[in-house]
Amino acid sequence: MKLIILGAGSIIPTAQRFSSGILIESKEIGKLLLDVGPGTIEKLRRVNVNPNDINTILITHLHIDHVIDLLPLIKIRAYSERREKLKIYGPRGLRRFLDLLLRDHRLFGYLSRLGCIDLIDVREVWEGSAQLHNMRLYFTNVEHFNGVAYRLELEGHSIVYSGDTAPDPKLLELARGCDILIHECSFPAERLLGKHTSDKDLIRIAAEVNPKILIVVHLYPEMESRVRELVNGLRKVFDGEVYVPKDLDVIEV
Repeated sequence: MKLIILGAGSIIPTAQRFSSGILIESKEIGKLLLDVGPGTIEKLRRVNVNPNDINTILITHLHIDHVIDLLPLIKIRAYSERREKLKIYGPRGLRRFLDLLLRDHRLFGYLSRLGCIDLIDVREVWEGSAQLHNMRLYFTNVEHFNGVAYRLELEGHSIVYSGDTAPDPKLLELARGCDILIHECSFPAERLLGKHTSDKDLIRIAAEVNPKILIVVHLYPEMESRVRELVNGLRKVFDGEVYVPKDLDVIEV
């Protein structure tokens, strides 16, 4: 199984990172995306993945840096010969969000005439679990603007993806005992803005969850200059591997 980091940064691009997107390639589930921020499709091209080969998308919340490439991804599918429905999981409001864009909005209503609405299978999630092919999927709402976090269990591994969130007991419970924790770290503690996780927060979370692998994502530019300090702090509190990836990095498990 491979995790390809398409976007490890924030809405503010840097030389090494841009908005959220992670591709999971697995024999059990095929190709799955965690979020589809701006630049996701172009990054898929750069790693030689056809966007039409994506069969499942898990969206954490509806902010543009996590969802904006969803519409072009659906449109690309409409121009292909593939008619298998694209499964899209996301928080409450996802169905209305897509209906507004694909059916009602004057700017994008033409997409419904291309048959886009018939190419997607939308499933809203909040708290609970679901079976998807050979993968068990768990989800919980988190402390960030109608957001959800996910736990994927497949190929004998458990992967937890926080999306954007402030520290949240529900996420800690979801992540307990996981093999791989993909967690945001947006800002240094002294410059923390909004409902996000700081470097000091993440060190406490890593100590409590104790994953085998921690992958740190969603870095704003202010955080990029603190990566070495963050990694040193993390290695003091748990023994697992720590990755602070750049865009297009590949992690094999």
